[in-house]
Amino acid sequence: MNKKRAENFECTLCHFKCCKQSNYDRHLSTSKHLFKTNLNNFEHISCHKPILQCDICGKNYKGRNGLWYHKQKCKETTIENLANNNNDNDNGVISDKKLILMLIEQNKELMEIVKNGTNNTIHNNNINSHNKAFNLNFFLNETCKDAMNISDFIESVKLQVSDLENVGKVGYIQGISNIIIKNLQALEVDKRPVHCADQKREVIYVKEDNIWEKEDENNKKLRKAIRMIAHKNICMFKEFREKYPDCQEYDSKKNDLYNKIVYESMGGKGDNDYDKDTKIIKKIAKVVCIEKD
Repeated sequence: MNKKRAENFECTLCHFKCCKQSNYDRHLSTSKHLFKTNLNNFEHISCHKPILQCDICGKNYKGRNGLWYHKQKCKETTIENLANNNNDNDNGVISDKKLILMLIEQNKELMEIVKNGTNNTIHNNNINSHNKAFNLNFFLNETCKDAMNISDFIESVKLQVSDLENVGKVGYIQGISNIIIKNLQALEVDKRPVHCADQKREVIYVKEDNIWEKEDENNKKLRKAIRMIAHKNICMFKEFREKYPDCQEYDSKKNDLYNKIVYESMGGKGDNDYDKDTKIIKKIAKVVCIEKD
C-alpha cells in the first residue's frame, strides 16, 4: 500500500508524492491518510463477509454510502408498490398500507370513546352540581326547619354592660361582631337564623317569616339585623350610667371610659356605616359557614 522509492516517497492510497522523508512522515499522520487507511481496511474485511444489509429488501452492501443511497430508492420503490397493489400478502402477513388503514380506523374509534367519556364527565359534573344544590336545599328546609327567624333572633339578644364596655375597648366593628357571633354560637347549628353557603362569595341565607331565602348582593336582611343589635347596644348607656354614676363627672376616669364607649358605639372613626357593616358580615359569614363534609 505504501511504497518508498530511492529519491521519491509515494503513498499510492492517497496519490501523494514527495522527495523528503519528513514530508512523507507528516503525511502518514494526516487525517486524510488515516481515514483512507481505516476505510481501506474496513472494505478489505467487508469483502469477505458483508455486514451492511438493507433492512427493507435484505440486499448487502460493503460501504455505508452505498447502503444509504440504496435505501432512498428502496423506500420509494416499496411505497410505490404498496400504493399499486393491496394484495401482496399471500403469506397472510398484513401489508404496511393495510396496517396504516387499520391504525387510522382504531384511532377514530378511540376518539369516539374519548369524546363519549368527556360527555359523560360533563353529565356527571352536572348531576353532582345538582346534588349539591339539592343537599343545600335539604339542609335548610329539613335539617334547619326549626331554625329561628332573624327577627326572633334579634329579639332574643340580651346585652350586658360588659358587652357595651367591650365595644368601647375593641371598637365598633369587632365589638358588634362579638355580640352577634356570641349569640349565634349559643344556638345549635340547626337553630341558627343565618347560614353561609359560600364564604368566599359570601352567599348567605337568612330565615324570616319561616322561609329560607338567599340574601341579595347587599345582604339587606343581615345589615338590618346588625343595625338593630347596634341600637340595642346604644340602649345600654343608661345601665352603664346607673352602674357607674361618676361617669358623668368630667374629671373622673369613668367619664373618659364612658366617652370612649359612646364614641365607639356610635360607629367610631373611619369608614362609613355601610363599609363597617360589610366588615361585620365577613366576620359573621366565617362563623356560620356550612360544613359540607
